[in-house]
Formats: sequence, C-alpha cells, structure tokens
Amino acid sequence: MSISGSTILVIGANGVLGSHISEKLIAAGASVVGTARSNETATKMPAGLAQALLLDLESLESIDTFVNYVATSNLPIDGLIVASGLVAFGSVAETPAQVAQRLMAVNHLAPSSVISGLIGRLGESQNEPFVLSISGVVAEKVFPGMSAYLTSKTAHSTWLKALALEARRAGIRVVDARPGHTETGLAGRAIFGTAPAFPTGMTADHVAQVIVNAIADGTKDLPSEAF
Repeated sequence: MSISGSTILVIGANGVLGSHISEKLIAAGASVVGTARSNETATKMPAGLAQALLLDLESLESIDTFVNYVATSNLPIDGLIVASGLVAFGSVAETPAQVAQRLMAVNHLAPSSVISGLIGRLGESQNEPFVLSISGVVAEKVFPGMSAYLTSKTAHSTWLKALALEARRAGIRVVDARPGHTETGLAGRAIFGTAPAFPTGMTADHVAQVIVNAIADGTKDLPSEAF
C-alpha cells in the first residue's frame, strides 16, 4: 500500500501507541483522522492530524454518531486502525461480571461495530484498503490472572480472522496485530486489579514502526514474533 497520499482513520489516536502510529503515518505522507474519547483526552492527540473526532467506545450513541458521520461524509478512507482498549487483572473468581462485560464491550464489541459500519466505505478505496486492530500476544497465549482480558482480546482476534475471509473478495486486507508487552502505561491504568510485575516491554515507538511497516508492505498478519 502507498501510505503517502492515503487517508487513515486511527481509533485511539490520543493513546501512547495510537499517537506513535499516527505520527509515523503522518511523517510517511498520510492524512490521518484520529479519535479520542473526550475533549479532555483529545488534547493528547498528536499535532498534524487532518481531523480530530470524538468516539467513546463505551457509548452506543457515540459509536452510532461516529459511524454515521464518517459513512456519510466525503472523507475518503483507505485504512482503519484500532489502537484503543482497556485492561483488568484478577482471577476468574475475583473478577466481577461487570468488569468482564466492560472489557468485552470496549475491546471487542465496540471496535467491531465501528469496523463493520465502515467496511463499505473502505471497499470504495482504490489504494489497497486495510483494517488493522491490535489484539496482542494475549490472543496467542494464556496467562493466569487475566481471564476477562484474555477473553475479550481472543474474541476480537477470532472475529478479525472471520472478517479477513469475508472482506477478501472486496479487496480489503484485515490484519490482527499481536505484539507482546509494550511500555504504554496501560497496565498501570487497569480498571480492576493490580498488574503483575511484568518484565520490561518493547517501546511503543518500536511496535508502532513494525505496524506502519506492515501496512506499507501489504502484510496480512502480525503475530507476536513479528515484533
């Protein structure tokens, strides 16, 4: 794919990883449309965005408004990246049902709704359109004390595999990115429980570069070993 001249939507452009990805795409010549949850978090989005939009993945109204706006606008879409999510820690017995439900909503149900709502617009692109969503190494390996998080990410990873088969006829590439532990600070912002003592992870800059390279190279899958 030619990144230069393309228009790419980055969900979660205010986050550490999302902002790094956005900056690298902008540097490569892309027009990046970024989202943040609120006006407050929008201040963390990088400079140089073509457009900044609000999208709260915990609000069905916000998701519908966002999808309808993008789907009916004249905004071209060549790529869609999901770099947003929540994490929680705790055993199966400890984790409240509402925490598991919130993780499933934000990590899978909401992004899948956005992607499915915009898949038709992506199909209009003449520049090798793609969807890339970050499920992480937890979609490959099982870790104790993270059952609800693992479930939400594994569900999303499986959904992406099904989408890849369905979208192939329309010429849309679907990439499931599964990097290992990355130093984004997400573990310290868990919505439940306390993170274990993880070893030092990869830098967000490194992971973002691998992702951007994969977009340009036409890569169809990004397993943990690719990082």
